[in-house]
Amino acid sequence: MSVFGSLRAALARVTGLFTGRRADADLRAELEAHLEMHTAENIRRGMHPNEARRHAMLSAGGLTQAAESVRDRRGLPWVDGVAADLKYALRALRHSRAFTVIVVLTLALGIGANTAIFSVVRGVLLKPLPNRDGDRLVYLRQSADGPGQGDLDFSVPEVTDLRHGVPSLGGIAEYSPWSVVYQSDEGAVRISVGLITGNYFEIMGLSPVIGRLTRPSDDGPGVPGVAVLTHEYWMRRFHGDPSIVGKQLRFDNKLATVIGVLQPAPFYPRPIDALLNMVMSEHHLSAQMVQGRTHRMTAVVARLAPGATLQQARSEVASVYTRLQGEYKDAYDPASHYKVAVIPFHEVLGERARLTLWLLMGAAAFVLIIAVANVANLTLMRGVRREHEIAVRAALGAGVARLRRLLLVENLVLTIIGAILGVGIALGGVKLLVSLASRYSPRANEIRLDFVVLGFMLALSVAVALLLSFLSSLPREGAFASWILAGGHRTSGGLRKHRLQRGLVVVQIAVSVVLLAGAGLLTRTMIRLADVSTGLRTEEILTMEVTLLTPNELLSNPAADPAAKTRYEQMRREIAALPGVVDVGLGSPVPLRGGGAGFDVKAEGKTTAIGEALPHAELRTASPEFFHSAGIPLLRGRPFASTDGPMSGKVVIINQTLAERLFPNEDPVGKRVAWTGEVLKFTPITSDWRTVVGVAGDTQDGGLDAPRSAAMFMPFAQMLAIGGGIIVRADSNVTGLTNAATRIVRRIAPTAPIEHVLTVAQIKDESVSPRRLNAALVTSFGLLAVIIAAVGIAGVLAFSVSARTNEIGIRMSLGADSGRVQRMILGEGGTLLVIGLALGVAGAFFVAGVMRGLLFGVAPHDPLTFAGVAVLMAAIGVVACWIPALRAARIDPAITMRAS
Repeated sequence: MSVFGSLRAALARVTGLFTGRRADADLRAELEAHLEMHTAENIRRGMHPNEARRHAMLSAGGLTQAAESVRDRRGLPWVDGVAADLKYALRALRHSRAFTVIVVLTLALGIGANTAIFSVVRGVLLKPLPNRDGDRLVYLRQSADGPGQGDLDFSVPEVTDLRHGVPSLGGIAEYSPWSVVYQSDEGAVRISVGLITGNYFEIMGLSPVIGRLTRPSDDGPGVPGVAVLTHEYWMRRFHGDPSIVGKQLRFDNKLATVIGVLQPAPFYPRPIDALLNMVMSEHHLSAQMVQGRTHRMTAVVARLAPGATLQQARSEVASVYTRLQGEYKDAYDPASHYKVAVIPFHEVLGERARLTLWLLMGAAAFVLIIAVANVANLTLMRGVRREHEIAVRAALGAGVARLRRLLLVENLVLTIIGAILGVGIALGGVKLLVSLASRYSPRANEIRLDFVVLGFMLALSVAVALLLSFLSSLPREGAFASWILAGGHRTSGGLRKHRLQRGLVVVQIAVSVVLLAGAGLLTRTMIRLADVSTGLRTEEILTMEVTLLTPNELLSNPAADPAAKTRYEQMRREIAALPGVVDVGLGSPVPLRGGGAGFDVKAEGKTTAIGEALPHAELRTASPEFFHSAGIPLLRGRPFASTDGPMSGKVVIINQTLAERLFPNEDPVGKRVAWTGEVLKFTPITSDWRTVVGVAGDTQDGGLDAPRSAAMFMPFAQMLAIGGGIIVRADSNVTGLTNAATRIVRRIAPTAPIEHVLTVAQIKDESVSPRRLNAALVTSFGLLAVIIAAVGIAGVLAFSVSARTNEIGIRMSLGADSGRVQRMILGEGGTLLVIGLALGVAGAFFVAGVMRGLLFGVAPHDPLTFAGVAVLMAAIGVVACWIPALRAARIDPAITMRAS
């Protein structure tokens, strides 16, 4: 074929590439004539025919302008060119299958993990509240110094003072978290409810799905009981049946009419099933509740008045609260440092989850950085191999913009395929993360892959594609001719690319070290928690909670208490007769569950120093068998006896923490203590002196990671049977007793709800499961990052070996042995490894300080963890370097020299 015949064929291909179809014969002839004329002229000037042909193609702006002229004259849309680019990109990626698979999977992992985490962060922290003008809602938090005093409720008089004294709050609603027993034909079950004032929904800005919501006319004594079901409970319990509106339901043996179903919305501090008006609790309408300033049982939500700011509300609330502390000094112990905070409601809903979620978001972002760095390295390596192809395309008329668009389309195809696979990863990840978020935030059920999240994923994909598209070096328009004449190598920026590749590897190593350090600290936290003693002698213990009478029923009818205790004792005896049972006790709360009511305690003959707060202790009940059944050791004195009944002398057992607080360096047995404080007058508990008959060991009732709290046990027989915990101790396999024990309870109390049937081992596991999931997620991210980083190190060095094959062959022909070649490659990789480790340790030092709130028993800058991470990363890096080093050492210099 003649020179011009080849040019004709090439020109036809170029024209088809730009326009998506063959050019017209006239336009082709015009371009061919142009090439023939300029080639002939160059030959007359003494050029070699091949060189003359090349200059002819570059003359008059080259074929870029010619092809653009063809497209302009035909008037074809720009989308035709993009379609052609897409076809070419798919064909090119199909021919580079290994590259395509690795890049797609790497991007899918990075984009999928980030999308899943962002879904949770958005649902819990960033998504606007479903409430009307949700940004105007605030939560008022009262707090004091001391255990369990960080989020106190308000009393009704305090709410009244705030309602009248803070004009920047346009409205205040009262809300009391409560629990009731819902009785139906299917049995009894305890549910969580909120007792609310009639204006609650108006203040919260919520609407009904069906029916109506409460209003001020539903307040006060004598009004009928009404209930509003939450949307989630309506769907779960009543399957979305609209006919539920107007029906009466029985709660704590009192009837309430369902007046509506609420729109989906989050609640604080925990999810609830229904909202009832205050008349459903006699105690909430009692004079003690309405008039008692220290009877704090009401949470407060408010709405900022039109034009008011959060800062104004805080200033006014502080002023009113300061005045109240001066007027009612008996209600605010100065040593406890009472205070009130005004917090945006959306911040309260996510405050417990914030640190954990941002940590996971950071970990996922680090994985994406490593994934993109690795893909960028692969793209750079592939780009070097494609420089000749790019030079040919440029010689055939493709300009810089044209070539850049071709690269962009190809990278968009890669990232979009990776994003599509990432959706599957994100869907699975979201399901896993919802279980984590539900332990921290009431907004967990709002987490989903919505259009905003998908937009976030698309933006990530496009950003990655743009980044990858501009990694390949292309010349400026003015330098195009010299770049083509040099075959694309002279101005390709080889040294700059090598530096960029090495920089990306350093980034991968550094980020991997940060992730591994975080995973190491969380893992060590789990190890420390596993070593924490529960305070129990054995974990072959089964617990269950059985409610025979609700608090309202007992308070309104104390005469029902003896019959309830008789039934509890019958359950205890029959369960104790089961094979394998060692002992059975009664008491509340059950071991490791915590959550008992707390009151101030005083010791006879002891005074507190000025400014010192009174000791605070949890109230617990226990039968004579309780301590042996639960495995709680008695350090001094005796357990309760069957003679410690309602008519005998009042006795207590205190735990070691309370003993050390009340009687330091003394034997507490025989001394007397008493509950104290204004709040007692709102409870059935008296301030009588009680004799200490024993000291029990401390137990981790607040969780394995919580400080041990002070507790005072009272005989089960000397208290109303408000809580009924059954503790079963077995010689082995206590789980096997669950069904038999449950059947006995159900036979004796057919309508009583049976809750939290768990072994002590299960309770312990439940208390650390959020931390375990944190550690597992961060560790997974860390391991994924290390694998990607190791592949990146090995890939860059392998490419370096491939590019330096001739150099290595020459070195070996001049006397360099395989060991020296290995050391050269290992030194190259080792330098990257050392720099990455140094930067990673510095970054981990900073990140560890942020993680402080998630650690237990481990210092944030724990040297053992940091050293272990450095050694692990160094070992992985050395292995990654060794593989290409061995390959370099096997190069045959004779073959290399002949090939060159």
